[in-house]
This record gives sequence, structure tokens and C-alpha cells, in this order.
Amino acid sequence: MPKPVTFSWILDSGGAGRGAWQGGVIHQFMRSARANGFYPSASMGASAGGYAAADVATGTEATVMKGWTRWGSAEIPQPRNVPAGEKSFWGLGQFRLHLIASIRYVMAESETSAVLDPGHSRKLLIFTSRIRRRDGREIGASDLNRLFLRAATRKLPMPLKYLPRIYIEEPVVFAASLPAELNSEYVRPLTRQNYHRVLLASCLVPLAMGAPLHRKELDPLGAGSAAAPYPGDHRAVFIDGGYTMKMPMAIFEENQAFRDLAAWAAADKTIIFCCDPRGALWETSFRLRALNQHPSVARALAEGRLLLVWPDHPIEAGFLCYDNEVAMRTFRRGQEQADRLLRSDSVRRFLEANRQTGAGQVW
Repeated sequence: MPKPVTFSWILDSGGAGRGAWQGGVIHQFMRSARANGFYPSASMGASAGGYAAADVATGTEATVMKGWTRWGSAEIPQPRNVPAGEKSFWGLGQFRLHLIASIRYVMAESETSAVLDPGHSRKLLIFTSRIRRRDGREIGASDLNRLFLRAATRKLPMPLKYLPRIYIEEPVVFAASLPAELNSEYVRPLTRQNYHRVLLASCLVPLAMGAPLHRKELDPLGAGSAAAPYPGDHRAVFIDGGYTMKMPMAIFEENQAFRDLAAWAAADKTIIFCCDPRGALWETSFRLRALNQHPSVARALAEGRLLLVWPDHPIEAGFLCYDNEVAMRTFRRGQEQADRLLRSDSVRRFLEANRQTGAGQVW
């Protein structure tokens, strides 16, 4: 008897606005997946996509609804004053605090336990970016200015992008239920001690959302751990995962540091929930390489092992939206698009539980 087909989901980043659309889409896909046997064995992403992947890893679409119905709402308790360490140049400290409060509220004890339960087979991979100066100096205020400027020019044509060369920028992936033999400088355990802070780090746009996080805050054993640090963490900070890995396919295939992780998280079929309005699979937030024509991606599409889902309408909510009414309108339009897709012949064929042979897929 053939084994059931397995699925992985890759969740794109795109800020709160596109995240609300994505939330509506995955809510419907998760509900259908639970009912019809195609729930993903692995979910992964950076920034808003990492948060969405964590929602998926709880095993129920109720987590998605819990988060978005209260995003921007007073029901998520927040401190009235913004501490100095959480402030930002653009006065967006309240957004950061709202994100922190949302993570704590949505990923409460029951949801955190569901994600980290070693008894289930769901895998969760959250992408962060480790940034350090090539000259070994501490990351300071001027560096955050540069990193923000880089983010602010990411959508401009190549000649106008700001691309400073003084930093070493590397993806670091945190994974739930990670086998001990996969633990490395670039692949680390996601634990009860670092779970909330990893989600935060994955979302932090430098300067715009305040200070980056440091290695101690993401230590799998907790901030007070006496464990020896990873060598490359010296004077490094952790920020938005999309800086170094927004879409992981090529990096998982080409970078030796991630090949074992990719094999561990591999599935027969993959769904990418892409937030780009044209369906472009940008490798990083800086739009230097789109992966749509990458050989392994093109081959997976041609062989029916990869499904791309992207917005079929303009997204109303903006990047840093936390207006609940606008976010929920955006969420509902995502739900409506998902319902149309799940009824379509092409998606129904993709989700058929007939094992594809000779796939050789590693992401």
C-alpha cells in the first residue's frame, strides 16, 4: 500500500498587510488540509511568514483566527509607555510592542506546547538573519541606519539599491524538534526558552522596529545559559529573516550548511504562499534574485510537485498596518481567494493523494 503523500508549506514575508492576506488564505487551506489529509509535515518562513508558519505548526486554523481577529485590537494587552530599548527612529515602538504582545497572546501555553510537542511529526523552521561587521566592531546606531536604508531601497532598480559591503549577513534557522545531530552554527533548536524571541527577531526590520536582538536572547537554553556561544555570534545581532532568506529553495540546495536540514524537512509536494503581487519568488527581501526560473523550482512546477499561491487582487492593508478593521477586510479577501482555489480543478489535482515517484525534492 503506498504511503500517503507529504506536504511542506513555505510562507512568504511581506509585513502585516500581506501577512493578513496570507493569514486568510492559510486559514482556509489549514481547515481543508485537516479534513482531507494534506496537512503539512513542515512549515517554514521568515518575518510575517515565520509567524504564519508557527500558526500552521500549532495544528489548527483556530490559532490563525485568534491572532488576526485581535491584531490591532485593545484585546491584546500592551504597556502604555514605550521603553527606551523598544523605541524606533520612526516612532514605531508601539508597533513593536504590539507585535510582542501579539506573540505572547497568540502563542500562549497551549499553542506553544502544540508547536514544541515532540510527540507529533510537524516540523517548524523559522528564519532569522545574523549580521556582523567585517571589521569585528560592535553593531552601533550608524549600522542600524545603514541596514534600514538598505531595506528602504529594496524595491528600487539595482543601480539605486543601497548595498553596503561592510557586513557579513547569514541566515540562521531555528527549528522545533530538531534532531541533535543537526544542531550547528546555522541550524539551531527552537525551544520553550527562545521561541517567542525567535519569532520577534525574525520580524525585526532594523531601526524602523527598534533595536535588534543579541545571541543571549535567542539561546536555546535561555538568556542566562552558560553554554559556549556559537563562534560567529561574537558582536553579531539578529534581525528580520528576510534579509538573508525569504525563499529558501536555492539556499537549501546550494549551501552545504543547510542540506541536512533540507533533507530532514523534505516532503513530496510543496505549497508556497507567496505575498508578491506578481508571484515573484524573491530569495531575499532585497529582490536580487527571483527563483521562479531556478532549475529545481521550474522542474518541481513542471512535475506537479510545487504549487504557487499569490494574491489575485490588490492588498488593502499596508506593511505596518495594525488597524483591525482594515486587517480583517484583507484577511477575509484572502479567505475568499483560498475558497476559490480549493474549488479549482488545478489545485484539487495537486492535492490528490497519489504519491509522485522520483521527485528528489529537498525543500
